[in-house]
Amino acid sequence: MGQQQLLLLVMGLVIVGLAVVAGFQMAEVSMKQHDADVMVGRCISIASDAIYWKTKNDPYTPGGAEYSSLIDAGMAQLFVGEETENAEYWIDPDGFSVADQVVFVAVSKRFPEVGVRVTVVGDTISKTEVDFSGEIDNPTD
Repeated sequence: MGQQQLLLLVMGLVIVGLAVVAGFQMAEVSMKQHDADVMVGRCISIASDAIYWKTKNDPYTPGGAEYSSLIDAGMAQLFVGEETENAEYWIDPDGFSVADQVVFVAVSKRFPEVGVRVTVVGDTISKTEVDFSGEIDNPTD
């Protein structure tokens, strides 16, 4: 083989190698985004359950319940599992520092740096945060 053919062969291998590495990185980013999307959906579902629980907890005075009663066994009171195949879910104990507020947190099992936080104030989901840097983690630690 001539030098030009060897150079073309090496350049082809380098380009293919770079394309494979880029493909792996894109797949990882896509999987992280998928986990985040699943966690946001489940946290919003849990938040909706909490809003319903708060407004319908007392049949004689709707809305008489408070989120602060979820501190002890919140997820069990809402009949929601704390763990799925993809993530773990918690009620943030610091989220009760503001009256009539509850904060739900989720962290991916596959990518621990991916976290979601959903804040409910009153009867409204007021904020949804998604973090890919590891700043959102288990609030009970």
